[in-house]
Amino acid sequence: MKETLVRNVFSKVASNYDIMNDAMSMGVHRLWKDHFIRSMSPARGAKLIDVAGGTGDIAQRFLEYQDKINGDSTSSVHMVDINPDMLREGEQRFASTKWHDDERIGFTVGNAENLEFVKDGEFDVYTIAFGIRNCTHPERVVREAYRVLKPGGRFM
Repeated sequence: MKETLVRNVFSKVASNYDIMNDAMSMGVHRLWKDHFIRSMSPARGAKLIDVAGGTGDIAQRFLEYQDKINGDSTSSVHMVDINPDMLREGEQRFASTKWHDDERIGFTVGNAENLEFVKDGEFDVYTIAFGIRNCTHPERVVREAYRVLKPGGRFM
């Protein structure tokens, strides 16, 4: 029930999601996301899984940070979202970036509660941020997060 409701709500707002965030937060969400990436302080070559990645703003900031701060062109990010419309917005965002045909970014429609397409211990960092509030079973999400993280990986 909750999963269907969340999917329907985000399908309706997908194309305006970033504008809505700007309006509701008066742009502060951008500052928060920049701080989030700086706090992550990812190492060179880091592999990020961005769950509930939606429009790709965290994923893009991650790659920008790695390129500009770490001089790293090997880090990668895999965006996962249960909502295909939101993920499509993320793909469109990346279509106009230098990463548009790059193997450093991947997109998968998937449920945070069951990341069956991800190997154990595959990622250095797992982000879900506010997306966890929309999950039906947060305890399953956390269990999956720790399964896909490498030992010592970060859940954010």
